[in-house]
Amino acid sequence: MNGKIIKAKDAFLHITDLALLRGFGIFDFCRTQNGRPLLLDRYLTRFFNSAKYVDLGIPFSKEYIKDTIYSLLQNNSFEESGIRMVMTGGYTENGYTPGEPNFFILIEKINFPGKPLYDNGIKLFFLEHQRELSHIKSINYLTAISIRNAISKAEAYDVLYHYNGNVLEVSRSNIFIVRDRNIITPIKNILPGITRSTVINLARDLFTVEEREIPVQELFQADEVFMTGTTKRVLPVIKIDDHQIGTGRPGPVTKKLIALYRDFENSSTVVPSTGDQA
Repeated sequence: MNGKIIKAKDAFLHITDLALLRGFGIFDFCRTQNGRPLLLDRYLTRFFNSAKYVDLGIPFSKEYIKDTIYSLLQNNSFEESGIRMVMTGGYTENGYTPGEPNFFILIEKINFPGKPLYDNGIKLFFLEHQRELSHIKSINYLTAISIRNAISKAEAYDVLYHYNGNVLEVSRSNIFIVRDRNIITPIKNILPGITRSTVINLARDLFTVEEREIPVQELFQADEVFMTGTTKRVLPVIKIDDHQIGTGRPGPVTKKLIALYRDFENSSTVVPSTGDQA
């Protein structure tokens, strides 16, 4: 935290930090694979891009942050770890103007969806909403967290946003549809995910991939739907609200991409980026 390695239980922010008073801050989150950071350079680039967009200067270099992450991983004993980088607006004198940013890196235990969710697929809650500054990773998850009880009551896994008649993204993941074995994913008003771009590159060797707007009606006509994310990997979606997708089971294209992404992880191959902020 701010250049010093300490125990998480000893890390605190003062109540005048703009992250608390105004929700002003940015973050990014990556993870390890076989104990080593996966695609770390690309996540770091996105983190720096987010900071630049909200006019916050990161007080450390990418090289220093990378070295620190490796040191932190050595100081923890998790089999696999989540790596959370957060920068706040700092302590403010007037409740509005940023001060010197506070920056911390937290190493967390990481949990992946269980095998039954990949085998059987998940349900999403459908909501009209577009995230503010959707192309960056801000700490603002007010909408998604405020509807947590509605999501739970609907027995859904997460929320899928749509706005002005178009499908956007899941609260912490990207969405894809499959029609006639063609893969389509939204490109506007979303966060271009690192896992998203990796899956696009893997898929292009076998399928046609389009990055474009997806009308809501087209979503419901899809043969398959899946989501991608750092901790979700490639996760099948078989229901949105009360609407069944395709056969109601994970489809062949989704299953193929699950296998391709698993092979990518195990090989530690870095796929060139396309469309993401790295």
